[in-house]
Amino acid sequence: MAVLGFASSLLVVQIGRMLTGIPGINYAFTIVLAIETSFSLLMYEGRRWRFFLQMTLFAILIIPTNLGGPPFDILARINMIINAFLCDLAFNSIYRTFQKRNKLVWWVIIAMVTYWVLNPFISILIKPLFYPPEYIETLISVVSLLLPVIIIESIAGGYFGHKIYRRLKSIHK
Repeated sequence: MAVLGFASSLLVVQIGRMLTGIPGINYAFTIVLAIETSFSLLMYEGRRWRFFLQMTLFAILIIPTNLGGPPFDILARINMIINAFLCDLAFNSIYRTFQKRNKLVWWVIIAMVTYWVLNPFISILIKPLFYPPEYIETLISVVSLLLPVIIIESIAGGYFGHKIYRRLKSIHK
């Protein structure tokens, strides 16, 4: 799943930053990664640390891309690893509750909105330690403008990821 995310990052998600050079503009393509991350969370069925390991591998794979920060900057991807750890811990703890009530679509939508909204904000908290204020100012303004887009695309990505998961699960029964 990390390799699939890497491939979609190479082909689609990093295009915004490559064309404009504006930090944070890649969040306009949140839906692409939200579908993949929601599907993987559902596929792991609440098993702890698998999502965290997947996103850690993903963060390592995207080091040469424009996703998450300048290419070849390892520190720019730390927010993804921290966010994956927090979301894995929180959402895999309540997976069984939603599964028993047959509400996994709500679980994955809440998880995707939380994950993709927290990601830029954790980044905004960490990056002032390593980047100049002008970079952080641009990142904050872009993320503030794109916040409704991030939320809507996270909801759609969670929903479509759930649909793909259900379709594949019904095929393999």
